[in-house]
Amino acid sequence: MLLSTSSLKTYVTGSTSRTLGIIAVYDVFGEMPQTLQGADRMAESVGALVLMPDFFKGEPLPLSLYPPDTDEKKKTAMSFMATTANVDGNVVKLVEVVKEAKGKGEYGSVKSWGTYGLCWGGKVSILASGADTEFKASGTAHPGRLAVDDVKKLTVPFCCLFSKEDGTLELVEDYIKALEKSKENYVEKYSSMHHGWMGARAFLEDSENLKDYERG
Repeated sequence: MLLSTSSLKTYVTGSTSRTLGIIAVYDVFGEMPQTLQGADRMAESVGALVLMPDFFKGEPLPLSLYPPDTDEKKKTAMSFMATTANVDGNVVKLVEVVKEAKGKGEYGSVKSWGTYGLCWGGKVSILASGADTEFKASGTAHPGRLAVDDVKKLTVPFCCLFSKEDGTLELVEDYIKALEKSKENYVEKYSSMHHGWMGARAFLEDSENLKDYERG
């Protein structure tokens, strides 16, 4: 389908008659099979209508650029993050999407909207969850670009699922402490999982990854 205001093609999963709606924000590698499957499982497990807009309009960062272990890869990734994946610009897009979804008659059954993001998408989701947010709750798995100030600006409950490699030990600890100041937030560490275990870098043929992917 095409959302008319944001002009973003959007993957839709779950019944439009449900009362809970969730906007999913993928990681920088875009609409990978594992990420779409995660949206399907989210819709089924919590009984929600889940929308995953294609923020990158079919041109995500190629997975082949990970890890960015050459100067050329680093240059390409930095350019992508500064343009297509500019965080502030995509926060604006996310807000546009949920406002439009709220106004669409076909989603009239939805009474509450939430959002979750993977890595880069988690940064977008948390920044859209501060003052005057359109969401009732938000969350992330294997978060990227951690900043304690983002947590301080939250005005809704936030769920954060960490992998074993989402930032320096000190920064992760400070982030967790900030989240745990509110009993409404939920924090869990998946200490055996790599960064990206619920997104494009999920290895679902691995039984341990699959188990924690499903649990997450």
